[in-house]
Formats: sequence, C-alpha cells, structure tokens
Amino acid sequence: MRNLENNIIHGTRVVQNKQDFIISVFSIKQILTFTKYTKRLIVSYDELGHPIYNDEIQRHVENPRVKKISDFLINDPDATFPTNLVLHIPEEIILEQHEKDDRISIVLDKSVFKEIQKEEGNVFITIIDGQHRIKGIELAISELKLKITDLNKTLNSSSNENLEKKREYYINRLDDLTNIQMVVTFFVDKTLEYQAMIFSTINRTQKKVSADLVSSLFGLNNDDTPQKTSLQTVLSLNSHPNSPFYKRIKLYGGNYSRENSPPLSQASMVRSIISLISEDIRSSETDRYKKRKELLNLSSGSKKFLPFRKFYALDQDHKISDTFFYYFNSVRNTFKDKDGLNYWDIQKGEPKNIFHTTVGYDSLLKVLLEILSNEKITSPTSTDDFDKILLKSSNLIIDNQNRYSFNNRGKKFLYLDMSLAIFPSDYISNPKDNREKELRLLIKG
Repeated sequence: MRNLENNIIHGTRVVQNKQDFIISVFSIKQILTFTKYTKRLIVSYDELGHPIYNDEIQRHVENPRVKKISDFLINDPDATFPTNLVLHIPEEIILEQHEKDDRISIVLDKSVFKEIQKEEGNVFITIIDGQHRIKGIELAISELKLKITDLNKTLNSSSNENLEKKREYYINRLDDLTNIQMVVTFFVDKTLEYQAMIFSTINRTQKKVSADLVSSLFGLNNDDTPQKTSLQTVLSLNSHPNSPFYKRIKLYGGNYSRENSPPLSQASMVRSIISLISEDIRSSETDRYKKRKELLNLSSGSKKFLPFRKFYALDQDHKISDTFFYYFNSVRNTFKDKDGLNYWDIQKGEPKNIFHTTVGYDSLLKVLLEILSNEKITSPTSTDDFDKILLKSSNLIIDNQNRYSFNNRGKKFLYLDMSLAIFPSDYISNPKDNREKELRLLIKG
C-alpha cells in the first residue's frame, strides 16, 4: 500500500474537539516494519534524542488472550480486525512533516525501521491501544512459519498428500495474514499522561478503566506531575495572544519541515521547563511519583539551581508561566534593530536571526537562570523586573549571523555576550568565572 513509502507515512488528518490525530491504513506486513510489541516503556528522551526507559514498568499482556487471537488468525480464513490500532509517534523521530488538503506525510528517521529488526532494539512508535492484537499477530506469524518449516522437513523425506495440503494452507494463510489491512490511528508528540487518557477513553465502558491497568501500562497515576505542569505551561504560553510565545511553539498539526517551522517544538520546550523543576530528565521520572511538597528538598549533594521547583512544590504553577511571560516579553521589548523593529517577532519565511531558533531560546533561557539567581528575583510581576537588566546587553546586533549563527557556536556567543554585558567578569572575586576565557577561545575558533 502506498501509505508507507520508504520511511514516509501518509495519512489523513482528523480533528475532534481541537485535538489532532492521523488515520491511515496499512498491511500487517507494513505495520511490523515500524512497530511491534515490547514490554519496555519509553518515558522520555535525553538531550541526544536517545530514549529513556522506566525500568520499573513492564507492559505485560495476557497470554491466554494473545493465544486466542493467534489461533483465530491461523484457523479462521475470514478473520478481520475492524477496530483501529492506536499508536504514538514521538517528535524526536520525525524529520519532516507536510500537509496538503488534509493529507499528511510524515518523514521518519530511518532508525525507526532499523531498530525494529533488532531483537532488543528500540521501539520508537509505541502502542497506545492494541498490544494484544499486535502480540497475537506476531505469535500467529511465528507459529505459521514454524509449522511450514516442520512440514518442509517432513515432506523432504517422504511425500504425503494430506501434509502437502496442510503446508499449502499454512503458506496461503501466512500470505493472507501479512497482507491483512488494518486501520491505524497515530497520535503525535503526546505526553504519557495524554496517551494514558486516550487509552482510558478508548477502553471505557460502563465500568471505569482500572487505575492499576493504566499504571501498569504507562507508569502513571492521577496525581500532579512536573510533566503535566510543564505541558500546561507550554500550552498556555502558546495560546495567549499577548504571550511572546503565541503560535511560536510547534504543536502537532501543520505543514512544516525542519527548515521551515515554528522554532520551538512542544516536546523540547516542555523538557526545558521540566529541567527547571527536576534535577535531570531521569530524576523527573522519580519526581513524577512524589507529592508536590516532597520536591521542596533536593537530593543530597545537589547544587543545581532549580527556580521552578519551589513554585511547583507550593502549587504556584502560574508563577512559572508568569516568569516566561515577563522575561521573554522583556526580550521582545529590549532588542531592536536600527529601524526600531524588534528582533523577537518572526516574519514569514526562513529565520532571520538567532532569536528565531531553538539555540537562541536555549541561550536566552540560560541567561534567565543567571538573572533569577544573581538578582534574587523570586516572583516576577511585570516586564519591569527584567527591562533594566536586559538593557545592559541591548546593543548586541542580534541579526549578525556571522557571530550569532544558528548552531552551537552561535548559541555560545549569544549566551556569553549577553551574560558578560549584564554581569561583567570579576576574576578577582570569583576565580572560577571562565566566561571571558571561553569567549576568547570561541573567537579564536
């Protein structure tokens, strides 16, 4: 089927109550090239895009149920699967996405298909609903291949008409099975909480889905988490017309590629906020299961500055979004070109300066942390809290792409230039301050 071409998935965009997903149709043979049953649960991705697993969660299936599905597929030539298989595609494996007339094409990283072929490879496209069906299909295919192999050995030594017919049946059944077409629903770049909600909604009947079942599949409960708070902050910043991030965050559903899209992805921005609540991505998975007030204390020996941890612990989530709102609006107001146009706002087309890129956001966030730490700003109430501070670096020519290139080198230049303008180096009082040395080395190349 042409819904899968090389590493490109094609489907139809569907919108329900402002939520987007993709519907498509694939043969079982195609489905098993990009997903399969796995006990392991990916909970996040590290800074290099490698998956992080929750080692406490094993996504087991009911073997009797799997065996029934397998027997059904092997023995019933009229077997069908009319209900959708529901899968999740993380943003980390999407290279490009294009939309035309509600038809969407998603270009996937080729590692998706390479890892599936490995015995213990990463399964990046995960199953939200349909684990038993996939495992049953895998078992049926395995059993059919085994039956065919055994019959081939027997028939090589002696002929038998009944066994010949049985082998022919199994060969035809295997071919029919792998070519069965299934309806697949894809959700893109959703948090575990959202995936669990989808699963619960799909499986809800008159009796509520067991919380234990959701916990065993997704490692979640209904309590607050840093992940939920971070996602809600991002969605709020993206939707408010006066927000500096209004429609600046790449939520799912749109015609974009990596070269032409909103500068920030939902997933990367959520992670950046989590990193200001939890000590690292792995710790955030431990924090997921803690009560809010338990996060008032850091682990022994930790020296990382986490300005949003206390806000989260004290149920003051609004202060997280306020900090972003006021600081980045101050950036918008402060940095302007010679014609008085601010560098922050994005026009159509390619990014014009580093503020329009992820690396620019990363540098600005790093400067924000220094400001919050050095100026002892605990709860910003307006852009005034940042305007006078940022004004010290307002002479930087942000659209100088030779210096502020859209890569890690430009990212370092932007951070060091802003940081040294706002907080000049004082080696005598702080011998550990290496910023000027870093800048000199960067200039030398």
